[in-house]
Amino acid sequence: MKSPNWLTAALTAIALTATPTAALAQEGEAEAPAVVLDNIVLGDVVLGDADAPITIVEYASVTCPHCAHFHESVMPVIEERVELGEVKFIFREFPTPPVQIAMAGFLIARCAGEDQYYPVLDTLFTGQDDMLQAARGGTVGEWLEGVAAGAGLSEPEFRACLADEELFNSMVATIEAGQDAGVRATPTVFMNGELLGNDAQSGAGMAALIDAALAAE
Repeated sequence: MKSPNWLTAALTAIALTATPTAALAQEGEAEAPAVVLDNIVLGDVVLGDADAPITIVEYASVTCPHCAHFHESVMPVIEERVELGEVKFIFREFPTPPVQIAMAGFLIARCAGEDQYYPVLDTLFTGQDDMLQAARGGTVGEWLEGVAAGAGLSEPEFRACLADEELFNSMVATIEAGQDAGVRATPTVFMNGELLGNDAQSGAGMAALIDAALAAE
């Protein structure tokens, strides 16, 4: 069964509005941004102790294969260090094509609330292949509705979430602020304000970078 008309319309509206904003987001290695934002429009959802000595910020997209690889291979290391109180992690939305699907996923994560924000992102990253296959088959609306339901959103809440103009505009403003700061590719990862290179794209490399940062404290 293909997505109902209301959902197709919602995703189309997201695509038409979001595509110009996110047109510069590309997958792959990032160029050095000019600055890391201290404040963003939506506010950060922080994973870990706010007083942890190491802050890792990732700009990424749930439709980006490089980001899914980061989630699979590097996030377990980050989460382990979060549990140890060494790291706090912040994810910032930066959609890549298909932009309407990435934006819809991000909206669901925000609507689900802070307690469900990272679990929803986990579902989207681990299910990325299924999500994109559903998009090719015209059933991505149902797939996303299932993600929303798993996070505790009813169908009316899911509909309202995708139609939340204030939330959408706040997310667009946040993405534009990231672009203004020089973020161009996904994933772009910072540690304590410093742009990380390719070493951060493996679990072992990230662990070594964290250890070096801790030693420098």
